[in-house]
Amino acid sequence: MHPLLRKAIKEKFGRLNRLQQDAFREVSAGKSVLVIAPTGSGKTEAAVLPVFNEILEGNLRPISALYIAPLKALNRDLLDRLEWWGKRLGISVEVRHGDTSAYRKAKQTKNPPQMLIITPETLGVILTVKSLRRHLANVKFVIVDEIAELVDNKRGAQLLLNLERLAEIADFKRIGMTATVGNEDEVREWLGAEVIVKPSWKKSYRFHVLYPEPDEKDEELARELSLSPEIAARLRLLWEIVERHGKALVFTNTRQFAEILAHRLKAWGKPVEVHHGSLAKEARIRAEKALKEGKIRALICTSSMELGIDIGDVDVVVQYMSPRQVNRLVQRAGRAKHRIGEVSEAYIIATNVEDYLQSLIIAKHALEGRFEAVEPIGGLDVLAHFTVGLLIEHKRLPRERPYEIAKRAYVYRELSWEDYLDVLKVLEDSRLVGYDEEKGLLYLRRGAFQYYYENLSTIPDEVSWRVFDAGSGHVIGRLDESFVMDLEEGMDFVMNGRSWIVLKVDDEAKLIKVRESRSLESAIPSWEGEMIPVPFGVAFAVGRLKRELAFDFERAKGLLEGVNFREDELERAFEEIRGEPFSTDRDIVVESTPKALVVHADFGNRANEALGRLVYSLLSPRYGGVFSMRSQAHAVVFKTPFQLNPEEVKRYLYQEPEMLEPMVARSLRGSHAYRWRMLNVAKRFGALRRNAKIRRVERLFEGTVVERETLNELYHDKVDVSRGKLVLEMLRRGSLRVKTSLRKEPSKLARLNIAVGGEFLLSGALERDEILELFRKRLLEHEVVLVCTNCGWHSKTRVSRLGGIENRECPRCGSKMLAVAHPIDAEEFLPVLEKVKRGEPLGRKEGRAYRKLLKAADLVDSYGFEAVLALASYGTGPDTAARLLGQYRGDALLVALMERERLFIRTRRFWVDGRGGEEEKAGLAR
Repeated sequence: MHPLLRKAIKEKFGRLNRLQQDAFREVSAGKSVLVIAPTGSGKTEAAVLPVFNEILEGNLRPISALYIAPLKALNRDLLDRLEWWGKRLGISVEVRHGDTSAYRKAKQTKNPPQMLIITPETLGVILTVKSLRRHLANVKFVIVDEIAELVDNKRGAQLLLNLERLAEIADFKRIGMTATVGNEDEVREWLGAEVIVKPSWKKSYRFHVLYPEPDEKDEELARELSLSPEIAARLRLLWEIVERHGKALVFTNTRQFAEILAHRLKAWGKPVEVHHGSLAKEARIRAEKALKEGKIRALICTSSMELGIDIGDVDVVVQYMSPRQVNRLVQRAGRAKHRIGEVSEAYIIATNVEDYLQSLIIAKHALEGRFEAVEPIGGLDVLAHFTVGLLIEHKRLPRERPYEIAKRAYVYRELSWEDYLDVLKVLEDSRLVGYDEEKGLLYLRRGAFQYYYENLSTIPDEVSWRVFDAGSGHVIGRLDESFVMDLEEGMDFVMNGRSWIVLKVDDEAKLIKVRESRSLESAIPSWEGEMIPVPFGVAFAVGRLKRELAFDFERAKGLLEGVNFREDELERAFEEIRGEPFSTDRDIVVESTPKALVVHADFGNRANEALGRLVYSLLSPRYGGVFSMRSQAHAVVFKTPFQLNPEEVKRYLYQEPEMLEPMVARSLRGSHAYRWRMLNVAKRFGALRRNAKIRRVERLFEGTVVERETLNELYHDKVDVSRGKLVLEMLRRGSLRVKTSLRKEPSKLARLNIAVGGEFLLSGALERDEILELFRKRLLEHEVVLVCTNCGWHSKTRVSRLGGIENRECPRCGSKMLAVAHPIDAEEFLPVLEKVKRGEPLGRKEGRAYRKLLKAADLVDSYGFEAVLALASYGTGPDTAARLLGQYRGDALLVALMERERLFIRTRRFWVDGRGGEEEKAGLAR
């Protein structure tokens, strides 16, 4: 080990732990390594320290190492840690991404760092930059952080192909890091590593699963907070856990749940803050700091806190509602007492019987180390982009060369020559690539560069849809496209605390025509798209637990050995469903009621989606499109205009397994989800331009490779056809049977699945008012800079202090042209204003900075404090603010600003480094 590194290690933490020693030995021996370890085990240092040592020992030329991380993993603490080591060792460490200035990029090209930190998308850019390619030829190590975030999506497939492009010019070793997964060897092969390094010790967890019942105290709290006694009981229990243990992280499954839970605790006077990905960076930092410094007792958060953000020591983790996946629970629980040898303490507070049984199973699987496998995916659309990228690098290539390079990547190892030729045909038909038959060479055509840079990210560009109320004749709000793609005509959904029925989905106008339905029981919450899917293994084990509880309670308890739970709560949970229809690992139950048919089936969200599509495709031809279908973890729910015969639906389930895929495909082809996916797949292929609007896209690509890829993507993400076939095979063999039930009123479990959302699905406007008030408070806390656009006077302040701004004047010159700006915008504006005063000409960028604040000042002068709120909102620049202020006032403006903020964060969540700036192309404001 190099003396400088030895000295730095001693300063930082004395000596390397066993995991770090093992990784150091394997990397130093010249091997590619996959490090698998839980949070807090020091896997970042395990990966980077041997690389730093090789840079020092071999005096390696820059760029010696690339550190590739998804944005979620690349947090401030990680940057601080890597830069700390770099400074101690005299090794330059820099970051490059979509927000990196042109000046910084030029500097990196002239004097490249020894370690460059990038995102997967940035690799696709720098491979095509001529001046950087000679430095990339020096790369000896590529570190990929948080691999589990990449394996099961097309970002990962694109990264693998780009690593093979890099391998054409550089000889490097691969080092990967991930939390525990269920298919370690496959993930190792995916990365191309030779060995796995894991801790010699096993991380210890203590899981408590609770299903509280309200008492008299809860009745009082319920009255005080205007909540049901059941919700009050859960809040009381949650806070008792926090008081008992100390500093806590409280995880929820969606951002909206986190906001509502934090609001209720604050209304009770408890010191908490909220933390999730839709909050502005400043708000997240303040919340993290408040917990670290002990100013608050708990942080109510989502997956934004799963990774290693430094918030000091956490004593306990509370999961509110089922974590839905084993991997998710372990990742979250590991944030409490995460040091080696400590026992991580985690509580799950369940909200209903299904939630409770699911939580018990997940906790048991976590103790047994039964983690979910991450499912790798390739993608012929990603292959198309890779082929164009190679040609940008090499200009002309033999036709077989991209095929040979792609097949080295794990997810393309079985790529057929026929599929590759299909991809080339799309590229040729789109006039992006040409083929010289005489010389056998592929070459670029006009438009290839634009296509390549527009498709650097595999994440679809999402737009929001307007929701138009046919009753009032007004637009009542907006919905995310990813949620809209699951809506069909006749379905109910919840928005602003009220339920609406879909009358028409207009793809071309991006408009949903609705009328109020006042039917909360069957409506889908607009946050449903955020929910984590429950896997087959967990759902099936819940089915077994229900069966054991029905026949032998003591034996059922034995299935949960090691999990802390109260026997009386387990008995009460089962009593709630005893004597009513419920599914098990050996029984599907078809329950028919006057307004809904529920197929109780313990197979998880994706397998149930396949079964639901099967039944739907058989019901529709007979009765017409009068049904809507929704799959849950433990049921498929059909909303029906009349009571169906459950025996008829039972017959539909006894199909030959090989019939499932064509029937599911037929059902999918008519859905909005299918059209939305196909549109994005076609754009990634280059078959459609990014701004294309096609009314019947499914007809345009029928029978093509675009259609094939669309179905493959849906099967991977939404519909588990292989597990669906397994269920049909079990039915055929007789290891699974179908029972039927005809009822006037739905059973307890049927009601749970018909009315999803539980305590967060509220009638009236209470939820909307709660959320708007939270959003307003957050805006009032934002720090902005007040700038005089006439003389340059400026002062940093909070939005809450700017009431009555329309009457203010500049204290220096008396001008009323005061702009509200982000600190960075103010910093850019002030030197430009000096140039204007001197009469000097402005550059393009300077002109934009100048006009931006003039427009902001004009908005403040015209709209007063509402303009301040708009300009303080995350992701809303003066142009967007002007449009919104021209359309909305009061609460309607807050709703519009919230929707804009969500859109901005979602489309900017992955750094993309492209010529001309991807943020500008997408029309995003800071």
